[in-house]
Amino acid sequence: MDSKKILVVEDEFITASDIRAALEGMGFEVVGTEDAGEGAVRAAQEKKPDIVLMDIILKGEMNGITAAGIIRQKYDIPVIYLTGQSDDATINRALESEPFGYIVKPFNERNLKTSITMALYKHTLDERLKESEQITRALLNATGDPMFMIDREINVLVMNDAFLKTPLAAGQLPALQTLDTLMASGQISTMLAGMIRDHFNDVKPFRFEEEIRGAWFDHRITPLVNHRGEIVRCAVNSHDITDIKKNEQNLKQLNDRLTKEKMKLVMFEAAVNGMDDSVIITDSLGEMVFVNTAFQKHFGYTEDEIRTQHISILKAPEDMFNIGKSRFIEDRKSIWTGNFTAMNKHKIKIRTTLKSSPIIHEDQPLYRVFVLRERFQ
Repeated sequence: MDSKKILVVEDEFITASDIRAALEGMGFEVVGTEDAGEGAVRAAQEKKPDIVLMDIILKGEMNGITAAGIIRQKYDIPVIYLTGQSDDATINRALESEPFGYIVKPFNERNLKTSITMALYKHTLDERLKESEQITRALLNATGDPMFMIDREINVLVMNDAFLKTPLAAGQLPALQTLDTLMASGQISTMLAGMIRDHFNDVKPFRFEEEIRGAWFDHRITPLVNHRGEIVRCAVNSHDITDIKKNEQNLKQLNDRLTKEKMKLVMFEAAVNGMDDSVIITDSLGEMVFVNTAFQKHFGYTEDEIRTQHISILKAPEDMFNIGKSRFIEDRKSIWTGNFTAMNKHKIKIRTTLKSSPIIHEDQPLYRVFVLRERFQ
């Protein structure tokens, strides 16, 4: 493993030399020594050490605490204070710069090495945590659905970009976001906030639909557990299903219309089958698609036998009424009437009066209805 690089910032030359020798004896690489805060910041940028040992009292206008804060903020390099200042006021000021250690002089080499090792390990853990947070955010942003995550104290831990772009979240977000602040500012609905509270501890994800100002959302509340199986966080995402709801409504309306049309057809068929006259329905070219009960009784054909047969097969040879294929093409919209001598399945002639009307939709003839009434004279 490569030796870790250390920058030493110490205003006493002899002390700095002793620290350098001690660090090199431990196997570390000292990339430089500085005696002023300004020089420490420049060296951190140029030499990119893994860690900085920082004295608080330095030469120049910038003290070690200020320099450490700049180094941590700009370059994310861990800093350990190595100083003779141990009063409470100094320590409290130093803690504000988030150091990774605080060693009071004089020190022994064992404590120094342990502090450096622990600081490097803690920094590695922090980097992994940041990486994990970046991965989490990337995963949250992989979906176009608004999503946020809360902890057991209902604090909002993270929101994805889709949530921040929703009309509900278009206002100024509070510094500390909780479930209550999101609800109070109108960024989530009262119903959603209540459902999150009610179902935070559910073992399985809970989902429900909600209408908000004419838009429909499918909300999903998903528990997140730790290694002990305890629910510690909760992810909430909302999928816009407005189009699906509209399609469902349209489909229901179509189904209702189809049901009504089906009932009309049932009533029509019952009425037609109750007639004494023979009724035949053909397509626009004369092929039979429906015959009523009276026709089957008078002509001896079943509906299956007659279907797709041309109506002209019912015509007696000597009859002059034109119901040939050509007439269906040439005279498509007229009402046909006249006497018609038909012939049933058993070659028995039946004298009838015929009336035929076209069924027209959007100026296009689709079917023809024939009614044959038997003549007894």
